Amino acid sequence: MRTGLLLAAVALLAAFMLFKPDFSGIRLSEASPGKARSLRIERTGMPAILIEKKDESWKIVSPVMASAKQDSVTNILSILDAKSDQKLIAADISRFGLDKPVLKLVIDSEEFDFGMLNPVTGQQYVRKGKDIYLVSAKYALIPSLAEMEADHAGTP
Repeated sequence: MRTGLLLAAVALLAAFMLFKPDFSGIRLSEASPGKARSLRIERTGMPAILIEKKDESWKIVSPVMASAKQDSVTNILSILDAKSDQKLIAADISRFGLDKPVLKLVIDSEEFDFGMLNPVTGQQYVRKGKDIYLVSAKYALIPSLAEMEADHAGTP
């Protein structure tokens, strides 16, 4: 009897491991960070920051002209690899603080609007297209213009 129960438990465990659902999450984007060519960062009450890839390095082109810290840009582009366990339809966006996003990030032609934090999980609501995702709040930790500048070459 015990052997039969043990064999049944092992069989159930093996079946679960073989056919387990994929909990890896839903990717927000199909784009690759390595192929990105431009970034636009918009924060309420501040000038937009435009960064473009020139040859193999990133340059801030507006509101000043300067080299961008490559690690800062890499961290910003990581949103393209972000995954979420939650995907909602963007019906009542004000419910998520997305009617007036705290941050708008445009990578090439993809827009990401950052809303409020979920009070239970601490994750941030991000809208991309018609969908809303819950992602780590780290993706909204975008450095200021001064923190991103590698040098000060002047204004355009």
